[in-house]
Amino acid sequence: MQYKFDIHFFKRLGFFLLGLGFGIFLLGKFLDKKNASFDYLPNARTLKSIRSKPYFKYDSSVKEMMKQHNIDTIAVKSLIYYGDVNFTKDNRGKKPCHTYLIEPTKKTANISIRVKRCDSVATVVGLEINK
Repeated sequence: MQYKFDIHFFKRLGFFLLGLGFGIFLLGKFLDKKNASFDYLPNARTLKSIRSKPYFKYDSSVKEMMKQHNIDTIAVKSLIYYGDVNFTKDNRGKKPCHTYLIEPTKKTANISIRVKRCDSVATVVGLEINK
């Protein structure tokens, strides 16, 4: 048994692929303007919830350690964007605030921070310099 595709099939397939490509392009442009993000994994959801707090502050001991080792707030902010949350070493069960350990990746400085996330504020309560 041989299948013969006539010219109409390839013409329809071409129109379909052209429309599909055009639709994906428009959808990408539309979602890009809305700054939509799709954070479904636990690490991304946790970091996004820390970033979305209206107040972000540093504990006094963390500020002192940052001054001693010449660490700026940009390094800490990049860790909150690109770091890895170590769920085995955190205190998620504490009410009302949860504490998370955020460890470095290849994109971040070689520091680890401990962040206490409450309802309206996220506080950096610990800083560790990794070697």
